[in-house]
Amino acid sequence: MYWEPRIKTYGFQVVKKLALYRYRIPVNRSNHWERALECIENGPHRFHLICGQLNESLDLSLLLLCGPDRGRSSSRPIEADIPEVDGCRSQEITPVELIFFQGPHFGDRFGVADFTYRALKDHANDLLAAVFSCASIYLVLPEGAADGALDQLNAAFNVPS
Repeated sequence: MYWEPRIKTYGFQVVKKLALYRYRIPVNRSNHWERALECIENGPHRFHLICGQLNESLDLSLLLLCGPDRGRSSSRPIEADIPEVDGCRSQEITPVELIFFQGPHFGDRFGVADFTYRALKDHANDLLAAVFSCASIYLVLPEGAADGALDQLNAAFNVPS
């Protein structure tokens, strides 16, 4: 385990004017998950982030983050292939903003997620999605929230000058 009082990062990247698509797929319909992922993978459009989370009702929440002009066309084949759950197939949230960053040994650090949430102070409740994956962290925020969150992250993390 590696620990330091002020965690190092290689710097922060911000992307604005994105769209977040949230799909809800029943856990017992794994063939639908597979087809949804294939639609994204084989689609013509670039995306910034895709992640999944099993929720308390045992449905998969599949998140796709991409440019708003590309998201709608990527979303159509996915929506056509997944069943409705409680009258809903997907939710679109637009515009949203993404902050992502990497650091040395993030995967070996104890408490990097907690450190990140504490650093966000005023913006932690604004998070639409947070993904911690080995050496990378992705934070999805509503429009207008990234700049303030970035100021708080810069103050907390050790950022190269």
